[in-house]
Amino acid sequence: MGKYIGIDLGTTFSVVSYIDDSGNPQIVNNAEGENITPSSVLFEDGAVIVGSDAKSASIANPDSYVAFAKRNMGSSLQKYNIGGNTYTPEDISALILKKLVKDTEAALNDEVLGAVITVPAYFTDPRRQATIDAAAIAGLPVLEIINEPTEAAMAYGINSGDEEEKNVLVYDLGGGTFDISIMRFCKNDIEVLTSRGDSELGGYDFDLKIIEWFKAQAKQQGADVDSDLLAQQNLLLEAEKAKKSLSSGRTKVMITLNVSGKPVRAELTKENFENMIDPLIYQTICIMNAAMDEAKLEYADLHKILLVGGSTRIPLVKSMILEETGIEPSMDIHPDEAVAKGAAFHAVACALKKAAKKREECSNDNYSDKSADAAESASVVIDESSIPEVDNEYSFIDRTSHGIGVEAYNDEGIIENSVILPKNSVVPAEAFCDYQTTADYQESLKITVRQGEDKKLEYTTIIGETELKLRPKPIGSPIRVVISCDINSIIHVSVIDLTDNEDLGEMKIERVSNLSKEEVQKAQNKLGKLNIGWE
Repeated sequence: MGKYIGIDLGTTFSVVSYIDDSGNPQIVNNAEGENITPSSVLFEDGAVIVGSDAKSASIANPDSYVAFAKRNMGSSLQKYNIGGNTYTPEDISALILKKLVKDTEAALNDEVLGAVITVPAYFTDPRRQATIDAAAIAGLPVLEIINEPTEAAMAYGINSGDEEEKNVLVYDLGGGTFDISIMRFCKNDIEVLTSRGDSELGGYDFDLKIIEWFKAQAKQQGADVDSDLLAQQNLLLEAEKAKKSLSSGRTKVMITLNVSGKPVRAELTKENFENMIDPLIYQTICIMNAAMDEAKLEYADLHKILLVGGSTRIPLVKSMILEETGIEPSMDIHPDEAVAKGAAFHAVACALKKAAKKREECSNDNYSDKSADAAESASVVIDESSIPEVDNEYSFIDRTSHGIGVEAYNDEGIIENSVILPKNSVVPAEAFCDYQTTADYQESLKITVRQGEDKKLEYTTIIGETELKLRPKPIGSPIRVVISCDINSIIHVSVIDLTDNEDLGEMKIERVSNLSKEEVQKAQNKLGKLNIGWE
């Protein structure tokens, strides 16, 4: 036996869910008895502590503590140097995943066979690939990577049972990221119309506003918080507490901090706090308006605005959405648990789909599954006896959240981003565009893949590049570039030499921001020697 689970791998906290034998989603409590696990990691005395204990102990050990690693996923520049060892954001996320799986297996007394892991809808290809790498480092078989708002809507839609077609906007403001997804669904059929967001905007930024304010208050009292590392870490925790208190009914809070032996006190009112964060929430409103324009909808066309993510508990968020849209935003689903519960439903659906493929393969000796996601899920164990029955079957249509293209010369001889696969293409998707060689008897072709809708390179993200060998041909020889996006929204690129009608095959993209297979293996070996918690 075993379990297929859904994991909401969050910036500030993570949640695990599974479908029970009655077909209902259940949240798994961690070893500490909590339904959410802070995405916090502390290295201490040869062990790794993950969760609330790590967060609490961070005040005394700020040099050994890492949080908010999700914001740096897919960044080759970010490294954490702790105790003479260097860790990547993928390493930190892998340690969190190992803790989640370990606690789940202990709580359910069963093995985790595979997981659906959620990511922000606006995550780029490098960040999605980094999430897959983190799971590989943790030894966790991945069924699929899927967008957080989609899973939240799935948790709502599956339980609503509405027969009438509805347009739903999911406003997902978490601890570190923000997403808007607009969806259309009828009962259990969900279609994503469009997604927008900001992967560096969330509740943590509200904390930083409080921190900035308190530092100014401390300076007026003759104290410099920046000179005291312990005070900085303590202030981070106190700012989060103040934010939660002011969001749950209190009109003012007193923040008290010891800075280099000097006590500093400052009172923060709800009004002052809301003035601080107003520009950030207004930024989310602007993104929401842009998404509505992209979906070609008016707010009058919406049937519901669903709030997801812990930061939507802030009253100003609800009031600004109401003022802008005229719609009272809804918390029909638990803001912390909805994403994981939707992912749990999706995990069962993925397991059923792969079981069906396995049966087809066994019944047909000539059957060959060449789909892009087959290789990624090769390590997933399919045990049909472990797949629970669910009353509601569903289907969903997802779309690409970014355009994908390659660098190419335009008619003026300027290199620009030539979009091949447009944003909002139905996933899995594939598109192609034909180009020409730029030199006589060119023997190689450098292809640089970019993500983004703009033609200007500075407004796009580089995914990676490769160099292909060509048979020498005259200038202007046609080359076809084919871009596909698999079920995990991971990008694949292949090239066809149209002169010889030769398929040069899929490119091995050297992803500039991601780990190589060798680096993933090294990380597996390194982290495999660390204990998660005290053994």
